[in-house]
Amino acid sequence: MIYWDNNATTPVAPEVLEAMLPYLREQYFNPSAAYRAAKEVRRAIDHAREQVAALVGAEPDEIIFTSGGTEATNAALAQFHSALTLATEHPATLRTIQGSACAVLSNGVVDLPEWKEHVQGCDGVSFAWANHETGVLQPVKSMCAAAESAGARVHVDAVQAAGKVPMNLHDYPIHFASFSAHKLHGPKGVGALYVRRGTEWQPTHTGGSQEDYRRAGTENVPGIVGFGKAAELALSAAVTYAGLAELRARFLARLQEAGIDYVVNGVGAHRLPHVLNMRVPGCSAESLFLLLEPAGLLCSAGSACTSAEPHPSHVLRAMGLADKEIRESIRFSLSRYTTAEEVDAAADIFTRVVKKLRSVQSASTGPVMVYR
Repeated sequence: MIYWDNNATTPVAPEVLEAMLPYLREQYFNPSAAYRAAKEVRRAIDHAREQVAALVGAEPDEIIFTSGGTEATNAALAQFHSALTLATEHPATLRTIQGSACAVLSNGVVDLPEWKEHVQGCDGVSFAWANHETGVLQPVKSMCAAAESAGARVHVDAVQAAGKVPMNLHDYPIHFASFSAHKLHGPKGVGALYVRRGTEWQPTHTGGSQEDYRRAGTENVPGIVGFGKAAELALSAAVTYAGLAELRARFLARLQEAGIDYVVNGVGAHRLPHVLNMRVPGCSAESLFLLLEPAGLLCSAGSACTSAEPHPSHVLRAMGLADKEIRESIRFSLSRYTTAEEVDAAADIFTRVVKKLRSVQSASTGPVMVYR
């Protein structure tokens, strides 16, 4: 089975699992307890905080551990009264934010003049460094500069970008940033929120003194330790991710050689090197899925949070695609473990599936459709 849905979640790295196991077995102590064994657990959390901070260019005391990227994003947005976001954002933002959404261009990049206009009067902005469906990278520096000029604080959803592109949060006027461990070969159920030093903060989880009174609740120690190790591995694998653009190009070249017509969504914009959102005209994504999975290739129609819903992607719709084009769109997301041999095998599978699907379609029957 070839797994190319790594934007949805990644397999846990062996080194991460190994780091977590002691905290699921013998080192199970509550890190808030006073005895020596518990203090050892506390030191493990502190070390993980240092590892995550190093990955994103922050200080350890600026990192708050959460239950995942959604909680981190929700907590950041709770700090704003009226905020500006993008029409292509993740549901964790769009279903939470109090404010308005700015348009994007046909390649998925922000309409910067509109952004600069609409940010006036907002006390915050929130946008994804890298889009979860298309991999499109936003002009972080320009968007942050516009927010700073308007006196608005900045939250960046860095869930998909962390560990995939170079990141130093202190290079930008960013006040909050959210992360998730399971997007970079860490465990599910743990994330982090960056809160810049000196930034006003109102906790959304209250109770105990955990996370320096910023997020109450007994810490998910195994998850946090795993997140730390995953961040450490991601930092050392930065060059590997940059090279995935070549594997993506190899896949498309194989399709072109096989005579498969395709259109890349977000082409012309800077994108994450491992993400490919594309469509084959005349072939619905759902029809392709019916054949791709049994053939041994797993991919997605969008984010893991929305792909099970029978609604056209709001991301692609905001980019101006028609409903038919949206329903033809699929997302491949590779990982740092992807090899050239796997790419060739995936291209062969995809080619066979497209040709098989087209063989049962005709001008008289029309395209194969899947109805819910």
